[in-house]
Amino acid sequence: MTIRDILEKVLNNYLQEKNKSFKNNEFAKLLRSGLKKAVSDDFLARNIRTKGSAGQGNWATVPWIGVFDAAISTSATKGFDIVYLFSPDMSSVYLSLNQGWTFFNDTYGRNAKNNISKVSTYWQSTLASRTDRMTTKPIDLTSSLQNKNSLVSGYELGNIFSIKYDSDNLPDNDQLLTDLQDMLFCLNEIKADLINEKNLQQNIDYILSLGLNLNPLLNNNNIKKIAKKIPKIELTETDSVVKEPDKKGRKIDYDTLQKQNSMIGFLGEKIVLKYEKNRLSNDPDLSQRIEHVSQTKGDGLGYDILSFDSQGNEIFIEVKTTTQGKNTPFYMSSNEVSFANKHPDNYFLYRVYNFSNLVEMNNVEFFRINGSQMKDIDLQPVSFMATINLLISQ
Repeated sequence: MTIRDILEKVLNNYLQEKNKSFKNNEFAKLLRSGLKKAVSDDFLARNIRTKGSAGQGNWATVPWIGVFDAAISTSATKGFDIVYLFSPDMSSVYLSLNQGWTFFNDTYGRNAKNNISKVSTYWQSTLASRTDRMTTKPIDLTSSLQNKNSLVSGYELGNIFSIKYDSDNLPDNDQLLTDLQDMLFCLNEIKADLINEKNLQQNIDYILSLGLNLNPLLNNNNIKKIAKKIPKIELTETDSVVKEPDKKGRKIDYDTLQKQNSMIGFLGEKIVLKYEKNRLSNDPDLSQRIEHVSQTKGDGLGYDILSFDSQGNEIFIEVKTTTQGKNTPFYMSSNEVSFANKHPDNYFLYRVYNFSNLVEMNNVEFFRINGSQMKDIDLQPVSFMATINLLISQ
């Protein structure tokens, strides 16, 4: 029996089996054995375990088959694992790198949903082993349900990466095995990054302490992925009106914002450069004269891109890119502020936001602020240059 055989058997027969008695049901026993009949002994060597569930005493809404590293988890209720989650209508099955929802629900109560989502976001942004077949898009296990099911919703929230297989288009077994092995690499990376394999809550509390109201920085693999598809990326302008900042006390990691990977800023400039060239595509002469001056002349000019309006007048564009949302503060140097104030009529700041969406999409949004609007920006000094004027004794 292969992985494909097991998935196909569950997808094709589970709904019919649910009409039968659960007790001593052979089909339920097949699920409980996990992938033992489908993978080699080498695969299950060391700490790797596999088991599944068709329910506890009654048929489950979402049956599952899991793969666990016993060093960090042996149960789908707690810790990190790999799990095949079958949709309630058996139209699809997800291979998911997931987390135990029951632990979050029992430990964090009303904050459980928020916390499990934060931990998912953390791993999505830091794991380097992810392949192109894995997606961070939400998995859908509840849309076909008439009644809410908190456990099933927990499976959705706990998803880190997934690969969806439609029941009428299952890949061959070689591909299924490759996908499972790739997910196992991701699980191994999580294991290696834990600060304490023996204490799950300590690991979770540590992740939650990292100022996760801000998304973690993109990992190098995702940045490379975005860089390769720059020619396909579309920039969509939105209005520059932002919501009133939240006045409640909260932990904002300005240091993380300031130290964002310079490659993200560079790619944001490249996207704006492409946007400007496309904007002036009907005037090839002007389009060719657009210059990425932060690269050709250095980044001390006070702006990043020299472009032109439709009449051929020069405009100076400063690009600020963030992986966060529209309201996220950004840094401007004194030189940038001075240049903007001196050129109120032909200076524009392009704010590119939610840059990390480009891991999954080919479209990112921005808004622009012109030089005359700089007076509406609240500039707060957050660092100072220190010059020692004291006579220091030798």
